[in-house]
Amino acid sequence: MVVVVLLVVSAYFIYPPNETTQLGLDLQGGLAVIMEAKDSPKAPRTEEGMQQTVSIIEERVDKLGVAEPVIRRQGEWKVSVELPGVDNPEEALQIIGRTAVLEFFDINQFGDSYDSKAGALEAAGVASTTDLPVEKQLILWPGKGQGAADRWFLADSAPLLTGSLLSGAQVGFDQLNRPKVDMQFQGQGGDEFANITQEMAQKAQVTGQDQLLVIVLDGTVQSAPRVNERIGGGRAEITGDFTLQESKQLALVLQTGALPIELEVLDEKSVGATLGQQSLTKALYAGAIGLALVLIFMVFYYRMLGLIADIALIVYGGLFWGILNGVHATLTLPGIAGMILTLGMAVDANVIIFARVREEIGEGKTVRTAINSGFKKGFRTILDANVTTLITAVVLFWAATGGVRGFAFTLGIGVALSMFTAIVVTRSLLGLMAEMRLLRSPRLLGFRVRTLERGTGGSE
Repeated sequence: MVVVVLLVVSAYFIYPPNETTQLGLDLQGGLAVIMEAKDSPKAPRTEEGMQQTVSIIEERVDKLGVAEPVIRRQGEWKVSVELPGVDNPEEALQIIGRTAVLEFFDINQFGDSYDSKAGALEAAGVASTTDLPVEKQLILWPGKGQGAADRWFLADSAPLLTGSLLSGAQVGFDQLNRPKVDMQFQGQGGDEFANITQEMAQKAQVTGQDQLLVIVLDGTVQSAPRVNERIGGGRAEITGDFTLQESKQLALVLQTGALPIELEVLDEKSVGATLGQQSLTKALYAGAIGLALVLIFMVFYYRMLGLIADIALIVYGGLFWGILNGVHATLTLPGIAGMILTLGMAVDANVIIFARVREEIGEGKTVRTAINSGFKKGFRTILDANVTTLITAVVLFWAATGGVRGFAFTLGIGVALSMFTAIVVTRSLLGLMAEMRLLRSPRLLGFRVRTLERGTGGSE
């Protein structure tokens, strides 16, 4: 009765399989990336910063609309991100790993310009940007238009305003129907922005010179609008030569806020949807062939006992798949390998039991007595073998990452479930069939007649 209830519950989670089973990125395509936080005087690595970084990445991924992402820390300073089903991995990587530090400068804070990055660093007396003093910042102003050259500046003071005070960002269009990004500041930010633009507008009236509010994102100038009047309402915009897709990406990263730590990509793996489908098809074929061979072998060698084992194995498969879907486990290629491996392990317990039962029957005991005795003698061996494997699976799951964890997870479930089916399902089936004539026939039990003749001669 218990087995029937479990099968019904499993069927609920299994059907329909194409909707209930969650596939990993190696089976449906996607992106897997490992990023490490870089330590610098301007953005030192801290535990709080790492927690905030993971939270921001989760929010960005959520806005991308990725189903069942896996985002977790690895060690102290690394973050692992798995995005199954992503159509454009490069775009996704650019969004999740972008620092998105938004700053507003007065053009007068920039000082002299330089023709190259090396020239600006030489003027600052350092060899790289990491060596710059905290109060200085290297900013690129890309050249726009034909023949325009890039210029480099050293901002020698803090920005007037940062993106930390933003309350929202959306894609919009200017009067020429070109994409732009509209931004809104929260209460305090709106007041500060209004005061800044008022001061710049007054300065423009006094000096007669244009005052530019330079908008900088991740060290690169995005736009530099002229400020002629006070801008109230806490609203600003970023214009430029954006495509619609670039505007959407920029709005998304501004909505989630800047990463407090700069991330460096250590490892990146992208799997196409076609390749993932091929891997899934091959894995399912391998599993089907392996299952068929096991079923055929058991019937060929153990006859009726083998048929009972096959029924138990089918029950095992249904329960296994139901458990995976019930706990919302993500199925990966290594996970399928673990499932295929446990098929043989599930049968192994039955083989041990059947060997003991046949020995008991060969000594002349009745079928029911042989079944009880065979289970008692085989249980300790089954328990020892499965517990050691289960310990290995637990250690693997705890210590490993990525696909190895998927393998360990399915291996652990398979081992535990194989013991359940051997002890509960197989024993129940043998008990039900113990009085049937089929289990009294030496040939249908896989015996040779002369094997019984050498027995003790006891009756059933």
